[in-house]
Amino acid sequence: MPQLELDAYPDSKADRQKVVEFLEAHWGSSEHGSWNSRMGFWWDDNPAATSILERGRWVHAEERLVGFGGSIPALHAWQGKPLPALYATTLCVDKRFPKAGALMFLKQRQVGEQHLIAHTTPNPRVQEALRKMGALAETQVTRHILPAGAASRLRGRSWWPAFPAEMKLVNNPLDVASLARPYQRADRVEKWITPEYLRWFCFSRVREHHFLGVVNELGVLSSYLLVTPRRIKGLRAWDVVETFTTNDDLTELHALIGRLVKEPHLLPGGALLVTAATFASDNVWTTVPALMRRSQEVCHYFLMPEQLRGAPKHTVMAEGDLGL
Repeated sequence: MPQLELDAYPDSKADRQKVVEFLEAHWGSSEHGSWNSRMGFWWDDNPAATSILERGRWVHAEERLVGFGGSIPALHAWQGKPLPALYATTLCVDKRFPKAGALMFLKQRQVGEQHLIAHTTPNPRVQEALRKMGALAETQVTRHILPAGAASRLRGRSWWPAFPAEMKLVNNPLDVASLARPYQRADRVEKWITPEYLRWFCFSRVREHHFLGVVNELGVLSSYLLVTPRRIKGLRAWDVVETFTTNDDLTELHALIGRLVKEPHLLPGGALLVTAATFASDNVWTTVPALMRRSQEVCHYFLMPEQLRGAPKHTVMAEGDLGL
């Protein structure tokens, strides 16, 4: 058996072509556009990529590529400062060289000393490996389902707070000049948000993303929703994959959700339902007048740097490589 050589993926034009050919040989063409296009989104368009150089790892056997695991640069927040993070993506291994995957995984221990690493699309074998590595496992969410539009009158239409008259509703992240601050709370690990990040996320090559935000007269953003279309028993729904507010209470954020519930055509195509899946750290949807709630399994795993193990973690569905 040839000796396996693990290296940092260097990411030149020729390197990308080599990886594209490897992925197409093992997985076929990407169902979400070309692999080249997706890599350009991860590493060329991504605003976090200028400050985080890690792009992933690859494994060769006698100069033949036999394994690749990508890393999408990201920023999280901790105690009011940006925290470098990586979103693991596209782990592909030649079946004739299964040890290539183990080599890349073991390397993550070293990379994880400096970076939070998120795995949100791992297969069952990878999930088991992550548990053995001591990853924070966020595997249960509550799915909230609300009727939208005219049907919202049947359940709690009047519950929602009034939208603040002095603020403006926007549905394009290009209308955001700045944020009140780039995080919600300083006492937990959560995503670091900038206008550049919102624009990047909303122009994903993989999944349709929409944005609803609340700004003041200067374009300063205080609350927002990130939304993607979903089907529930054949019915079109708006699925809220992230909520964010810098306010001390939830009034403005609930007013924003209420606008989407009552006016689902604020986003293209409209919907009959509004849904959200929330982790234990998220209390935004606890009191909203949902038609039903149910438990659901997900697979968000986080390898935390040693100094952050045990720190409170605020997790959202729009995290990791989901939708990217």
